[in-house]
Amino acid sequence: MKDLKQFSDEINKCVLCGTCRGVCPTFGVINREPASARGKAALCGAYLNKEIELSDVFIKQMNECVQCMACKTACPNDVNVPDIILSARAEIAKEKGLPFVKSFILGNILDSARLMPATMKFASKLQGFLFKDVPEESGLHRRFPLPLIDERRLVPPLAERFFLEVRSQKPAPAGNKHGSEARSQENSSQFTVHSSRPRIGFFAGCLINYMLPSIGEASLKVLESAGASVIVPLDQHCCGMPALGSGDIETAKSLALKNLEAFEQYELDYITTACATCSDGLKRRFKELLYDEGEDVRKRVERFSSKVRDITELLINELRITNYELRILNPKSEIRNPKSIVTYHDPCHLRRGQGIADEPRELIEMSGAKLKEMSHPCRCCGLGGSFNITNYDFSMEINRNKAEDIKNTGADIVATACPGCMIQIKDGLHQLGADTKVVHVVELLADNTNRQ
Repeated sequence: MKDLKQFSDEINKCVLCGTCRGVCPTFGVINREPASARGKAALCGAYLNKEIELSDVFIKQMNECVQCMACKTACPNDVNVPDIILSARAEIAKEKGLPFVKSFILGNILDSARLMPATMKFASKLQGFLFKDVPEESGLHRRFPLPLIDERRLVPPLAERFFLEVRSQKPAPAGNKHGSEARSQENSSQFTVHSSRPRIGFFAGCLINYMLPSIGEASLKVLESAGASVIVPLDQHCCGMPALGSGDIETAKSLALKNLEAFEQYELDYITTACATCSDGLKRRFKELLYDEGEDVRKRVERFSSKVRDITELLINELRITNYELRILNPKSEIRNPKSIVTYHDPCHLRRGQGIADEPRELIEMSGAKLKEMSHPCRCCGLGGSFNITNYDFSMEINRNKAEDIKNTGADIVATACPGCMIQIKDGLHQLGADTKVVHVVELLADNTNRQ
């Protein structure tokens, strides 16, 4: 991973044209130069030239970025401001340290195979006391003041049983010495697939594992229906993107290595996930994080990352689904009826991070739904990882445009390919008073595969 000094030439490529100001969601809210990509690049250049120090103001300005990558896409000189900002955050963490609570969570809980699930299990038992149900939204509101939990926030409940927990309680297939679960359906393909049975490793990610296991279950059903043999390594960890985004490079590296070890035990054709942030991390960031860890590690991570596909990309481009047919139309579908209108939100880490835009839309159309595009489908939802936690009002200001855009389509359902975006969009629509249902693309497909 490059340090800030290595971005000096990149910073100097900025010609101050201001194109980034027109696409930056944070600048759109604050409307001050330091909020723009141009402003942040200039601040980093000033720091490298020793014109300014790592002041609280500088730190605040570096943290006011949702890492949507819109600036890089729009920049005529292709200045990589998102990575410049990540390197600045790493510099801040190295020189100033992270806040104690964040440092403890990232370094001691997120990076622990034992403490992370134990902490989340404890939190799931406690949530009934701290939060009250919002049944019509399948969410929670706080019962009394809590730090970092706004009274308006629609909090997604932690699952009663986690995705990997359920997998671990199922008997492993015969001969599986690693204790993971290989799932397949020999004779029940509902897709036309032009390949022999590929071996797919499924990466859950934290949000699917702890909050939205239904997306994981839907993913397995769709992959199996596509003719794949699916393996779920049980010793997988967080992808490390929260640590990377906070500047904690060492924890991000540690998590990357642990996931590398978890998946390379198996002879896999592909590694997939239903989280756009995770797929961007596994595919792109792991190589950057581990580049300086020696030639052996570099070769291993190259092999690993070359196999990573977002699930929408995998289904269309690798499994090459050409025809999705329903066996029996189920009029009692829990997600939609055949007349439902679906609009689609492009996750930043999918469209700009990985260049994937058409594949999710093809899958929506294959599900039988009518796709209606919103005016700005790739406008950031405002989540930005922990940005939403530490800057909730700011985050929801960005989200308001997205929520209104969705509502204006008149769609019954908004589908996306990122669990984080789903949580943020659901909160925004709830505050707007819209009743649009929020689902993952694979849930639309799994809804069909369940129609027996």
